[in-house]
Parts: sequence; C-alpha cells; structure tokens
Amino acid sequence: MTKNDEFIEALVSDLTPVRHHALRVRLALTIIVGVIGAAIALLMSLSFRPHLHHVTVAAFWVKFLYTAVLMSTTIVALERVARPEGSIGSMVRVLVVTFSVVVLLAIAQLGLSPASSYPGLIVGYSASFCPFLIVAFGIPAFCANMWFLRRAAPTRPVLAGFVAGACAGGIGGWVYSWACVENGIPFIAIWYTLGILLSGLVGSLVGKFSLRW
Repeated sequence: MTKNDEFIEALVSDLTPVRHHALRVRLALTIIVGVIGAAIALLMSLSFRPHLHHVTVAAFWVKFLYTAVLMSTTIVALERVARPEGSIGSMVRVLVVTFSVVVLLAIAQLGLSPASSYPGLIVGYSASFCPFLIVAFGIPAFCANMWFLRRAAPTRPVLAGFVAGACAGGIGGWVYSWACVENGIPFIAIWYTLGILLSGLVGSLVGKFSLRW
C-alpha cells in the first residue's frame, strides 16, 4: 500500500453515513430562521399593513405573490448551487417568466390609469428606501444561507453567493410586502426587483471570498 492509499484510508476511516435528506432538512431550517429573522426585523422597525386580512387591492396580491415566487424559486436554486455543479437553468427561466408577467401587469395598469397617477404608481413615496429595506430585512436570511452553503459543497462561489443573496432578498421582499402600502405594480416591478438584485450582488461579492474551498 502506497502512502497515498494510507492517507486516503485515514481520511475515510472515521466517516459516518449521512441521512438521505440531510441537506434539505438543513435548508428548511435555514429558511425558517431567515423568515423569522426578517419578520422580527420588520416588527422592530415597521408595522403590518393596516387591515391586512381585509386587503382587496390587486397590487398587494401581485406584490405578495411575486415575492413569494421569487423566494420559492431561489430557495430551490440555493439547494442546487449547494451541490457540486448543480444546475439552476430551469430556475432562471421561472424567474424570467415571473418578472415578465409582472412587467406586463405593470404596463396594463399604466395603460388603464391617467397620466397624472404615473408618479405614484412608479415612484410612490418609498422608492428611495424600499430596495434598501428589502436588503436589510434579508440580512438574517443571508447569514443563514451562507451558513448553509459553508456546510455544503458549492463549486462556484460567486454564483452560490449571488443565489444566497437573491434568496435572502426574496425573503426580505416577501416579508416587507406585509407592511408596504405601495399599490403600483410598476413600483413592484422596478423597486422590489432592484432590492432583490442588490441582495444578490452583495451575496456574490461575499461568496467570492467566503465560499472558496
């Protein structure tokens, strides 16, 4: 037996079997921590949208569902990038289709509204801080996501970091939608998307250094 064989034997001698769904269980716990952390951050800084259980405004449900789909899709992508050479092509297609649908709804809302309402529908009152709140509310989720990835086997640290950040932004945006009072679908398409992309960009920068093997 060569020295290399002895070294390999020493490495594998103490290995123990891993449960088949161990990675998914860890991911589920990661997401729960992220959602709870975002909700706590929201409660500490803002309040829930008034009369949330009576909401009938279509834009609210577009906002809620848009961020829910982005969050769910990036959660699946997070599991994919946690594995060596995991592919997220199908997830990207879902995200593109989802964004395209929201853009079409935004165009329809603008077409049905008077020009005088465009500033409110596009910029609202919170465009200057909405993306940054989404990033901030996603910080607990981002920390949890990075913890998850560092205990997995991502082989593309920049992509993995971007997905971790985008997922955190999706969680932050979804939770923020509970309190956000903006009702413009164009606002959602622009500023919510920007907040999630900013989270992804920060994640890619962090992942480049912290997820390298």
